[in-house]
This record gives sequence, C-alpha cells and structure tokens, in this order.
Amino acid sequence: MYRQPYPEGEQAPKPGYSASNTMANSLLVADCGSVFTKVSLFGLVEGQYRLLARGEAPTTAAPPHETITTGIIEAIQVIESVTGRHFISDQQIISPETDLGDGVDVFIATVSAGGPIRVLVLGAVNKTLEDLTNQATSGLYAELHVLPAPSFQAALAALNAPVPSGVGSTRQGPPSGALWTQERVALEWERQLERIRELQPHAALIVGMADGPAGATPLQEACQLLINATRDQKEKQASSTATGEPSQKSPPTQFWALYAGAPQYVEAVRRMLSGVADVTRVESLVSPTQLGSISIATNALHDRAIIRHIPGYEQLLAWSGSPPVATATSLSSLVRFLGQHYSMNVTAVDVGGTTTTVMQAGEQGEFIPKVNSGIGVGPGLGAILQRVGIQRIARWLPFEVTEDEVRQFVVNRMVHPHVIPTTPRELQMCYAFTREAIILTVEAAKKNSVKWLETDLILATGGILAHAPQYGQVALVLLDALQPRGVTSLVLDRTLLISQLGAVATVAPITAVQVNENDAVSHRLGTCVVPFGTMKPGQVAVRVGLEYSNGRQVTEDVVAGTMKVIPLRSNEQALLSLFPASGVDVGLGPGERARAAEEIDGGLIGLIIDARGRPFVLPSNDAERRAHLTQWAQALGA
Repeated sequence: MYRQPYPEGEQAPKPGYSASNTMANSLLVADCGSVFTKVSLFGLVEGQYRLLARGEAPTTAAPPHETITTGIIEAIQVIESVTGRHFISDQQIISPETDLGDGVDVFIATVSAGGPIRVLVLGAVNKTLEDLTNQATSGLYAELHVLPAPSFQAALAALNAPVPSGVGSTRQGPPSGALWTQERVALEWERQLERIRELQPHAALIVGMADGPAGATPLQEACQLLINATRDQKEKQASSTATGEPSQKSPPTQFWALYAGAPQYVEAVRRMLSGVADVTRVESLVSPTQLGSISIATNALHDRAIIRHIPGYEQLLAWSGSPPVATATSLSSLVRFLGQHYSMNVTAVDVGGTTTTVMQAGEQGEFIPKVNSGIGVGPGLGAILQRVGIQRIARWLPFEVTEDEVRQFVVNRMVHPHVIPTTPRELQMCYAFTREAIILTVEAAKKNSVKWLETDLILATGGILAHAPQYGQVALVLLDALQPRGVTSLVLDRTLLISQLGAVATVAPITAVQVNENDAVSHRLGTCVVPFGTMKPGQVAVRVGLEYSNGRQVTEDVVAGTMKVIPLRSNEQALLSLFPASGVDVGLGPGERARAAEEIDGGLIGLIIDARGRPFVLPSNDAERRAHLTQWAQALGA
C-alpha cells in the first residue's frame, strides 16, 4: 500500500469553481474500450448535471475500420436517435452547443483500447527493486518483463544469494545457487537478447546503484543489451525487405528508456543509447518514496507509445482539444476522491474484455491499484483459463461441464467478444470467468501492497456486470470473488460512468460530482453483512434485527453456510442490530454485538446476510457444491 500521486501532478478532484463549469451546458464523454465504446451525454436538469442519454457501439480501432472515431460516431448516433439532437456534422463534433440545442460545449475521451505498454526492467534488479517497479506500475496499462543483468546474477550467485523472482515478473532465468562460469554468463546474455526480440518492447526501465556486488557493470550491460537488440532488429528488417518476406511482428516505431539508476552514470547512459532510445532520467529507485516519479513517467510513456498511435487519435484530439486520458487513470482519480469525500474505504472493480482492474482507496489517502492487462471476459478469457485451469472455472458452475465445452466457450468469446451471452448456461460460464478474473487481480494487488483494506463500499462496473439480467448475479460474483467481511455496501455502476468521471473532474469537477451522486452510484444493490470466525455448520451464526423507519421490527436467525436476504428497499432505511454466536465476528470482535449508530440504506436486493464464512471455501463434493451454489443463487434471486 502506498500513496500514489495523481498522474502529471494533478490533484484529487474536488467540488469547486471551474471555468468549464460556468460555460458548459452539455458534455459528451466517450470511453473507448478494447471491445465496446460507450458515449454519455451530460446536461443541466433543474440546475443539476445529469446523465441525459448514452450510446454504445463496438470499438473500431482494428480492421476493417482502423479508426477509433467510427465507433464513437456510431455510439453518438444512438444518442441522437434518443434525444432528437444532432452532435455530428461532416465527421466532426458540433461545438459549442447551438441555440437550437444541437452540439455540445465539451467533448472528453478516455481510452483503454490499444493494450499495455511493454516495459523491460534492466540492470541490477534485486528482489526489492523488482517489487518496487511492480508497485509503481500496478495502476497503469503496463506489462513488465524483468531481465537482471547477467553480471548481476553471477555476482549474486557468487555471494550465495538467490536470484530474485518477484511477483508479476515474466523472467525465466537459470537456477541459482551455483557459481556462474563465463559460458553460463554468455548463455544468459543470448537468452536475454532472444527474449527482447520476442517481446518487441516499447520501453526500458534501467535501475540499480553502483554499490552493488557487480558495481556499475549491470548498468553498462543493460545499455549494451538494448544496443544489440536494436541492431539485430534492424538487420532482420533489412533482410526481410531485401527478400520480400513479411515481418511477423512489427516493432514499435520509437523506443524509450527511463533511467532510475546511479545518478553519476546518467550522461554515460545517454551517450551509449544515443540513436537507440530517447533517455529520460527519473529519481533513482532505492525506496518506495520514488514510486510516484516512476509511475508518472511510465504513464506518460503509455500515452506516447500506445494512445497516440491508436488509429484516429489525431481526429479524437481535434474533437476534444485536450489529449485523451487512459481509462485506468480516470478511474483511479475518482476512486481516491470517493474514499476521501465519503471518509470510507472504497473498492472499485472494473471487468472489461481484455483488462480487469481492482482499486482500493482509503479515507487516509491509502491507494492500492491493480490493472491486470490481458485478463478479461472477452479476448482475455484464454489468459484466465491458462492461468487457473478448468477446475477453478468449473467450481463456480451449478451444472456438469466438460473440458471441451469450456474450451469451445472460450474460443467463441475470444472470436466474438461483442456477442452478449443470452442463455443461462452461457451467463453462468461468463460469471465463473468473471470471478476468477477478479480473484487473480486481487491476488496480484495484495502481493504489491503492505495491507489490504477492509472495505466499506464495493463499486462495480464493466459490461459483464452492468448488463447482468439479475442484480443478485452481480452481488454473488462480488461476494465470491472479493470476500468482504463485516458490513459492506454494494453499488453497481449500471450506467458505466465511473471510469469516465475522473477525466470529467479535471475539466468540470462540479459535473463529475453531481453526475456521480445522481446517476453513477444510483444502483445500490444493498448492504451486506458478512459474519466470520468460528462458524459451526447447521447452527445459527448471527441473529439480525432490523427496526424500520415506520417502527416495524424484524428478527432473523441466519444459519452458518447459508445466505439470506431481508427486505429493505431502495427507498427504505432501518436500524441494524447484530447478535453473533460465540466465536463469530461481525467487525467488533468474536461474539461482540453490534448496533448501527445510523440507519442503513436499502437497495435493489435488500439487506444481504452472507454466513458462508471467511475464507469462503466451496464444498469438495461435486453434488453438494452444486446444490449449495443453486441455494445461494436462489436466496439472492439470481
């Protein structure tokens, strides 16, 4: 866990004066995902900014369209048909808004299409530095590949130290524990060169001080690796051009290097990499205090290497007048604002087609982000299956399934990610993958943080959740994957707005705050009570008392291993009392009773009591597991 600065030094969005707010009667906000593009129209209604209409269309950055603006225009045309207003003329946004109500005053875009930036981590990369680089980039669309210098690995082996293998690394080095011969160093050198050729990275992060076991040699080797890889790539391209053979993978048109190593060698590094990479110096990475500078620099490189190369970028820039913002950056700004504004621990979950994001923000400024690139419920399904295997997917299904059926489902979803599942069986399989996508992302986030926060509010977004036919299905996915404890509120962003509002806040903070409160978090699923501790199967885990605003009182006993919903509608409030069994904790300690000081809010589902225990473990017997899954779904109306 760390306090991460806002990208490019921006501050948390706060309600207040903004020139844009004084002039803007209407705003169009486009969120260009890897699969779908969503466009929202905001405007003034009785003095408050509200969501007026929204449209959705497939993203068109890839062939046959090869311009991201086509998908935006198609989504805007949906809004035009709903509102009767015109926003597009000759492929341009009409701006400012006309006296007849056509056009908009402000256009803003967020982007998650284009994929992550591939970054090599080179130099004297020990375990500590590897973990720090993972933390610094965990909230960005970045894919790290760690290649410690061969000389550094050899020096560590000579000191009888293990070769670092940090979380999130894709490095596959030789085994440690033995002295390295010159032949072994040469083999590792060739292996790393081949790995760089295979990855075709966009950038490199060079780290390490000169007081390590190999001195400054790892920094020199990092530069030489990049020089050799670039030379080999140019020779390969020249050979392909001469023979007429097409290149299988086009390398990035420009290469960047971030230097966070020993400061006395920065000019030497620039000289070595002259003509190979554009070198930017950032603070030397030696402790968590430098994470912010690494994060900001990497985010800027993502903009230069990925976003600016998305087909249609120049037209998108002309429409808005300001550069598009990475969707994860926008989401992180809003989540941190919500944590501080409402003085609570907020967990946001965004499940997309190729990326799953989980972010936690605390009332004291804590921030734990994780953008899991390549893990999603569209083209990212294959990566999930490869990571977790058939059994972890099948454990969430209340029916028998064959390996062939799961694999065929994955192939169909990867090839046709725009097709929305319609049958109950397809939906259940989608939600099984959604659970595992969130679980994988949470596991990665916890490995990068000091302490995982107990959450007060879970905010869920992403097409697979927003389009769920039943609210209970969303609640089950969140409870199964996140396993909150104590008392937690569940909110569904059915309008798919929260990932856009952080970007809106930088231009029109009043608009962002009002739309968030009026529309984005309006789908409250309900309050959830999760007792944990020593739960005895078949016995009462907690007695729940509700005193409604009209004076009516309800008492319910909830048995361990079950789930129950107590009616509490969206427009209702009630005082909550909890009487846990001995050894059972509802947030105040084992056996301690709890009574809410303030009334809790109802929701679209109601008050959910999840007495399945923590950690939540599914029965090992298949028949028993399927029966329980069916019972829990029925309890929540899923």
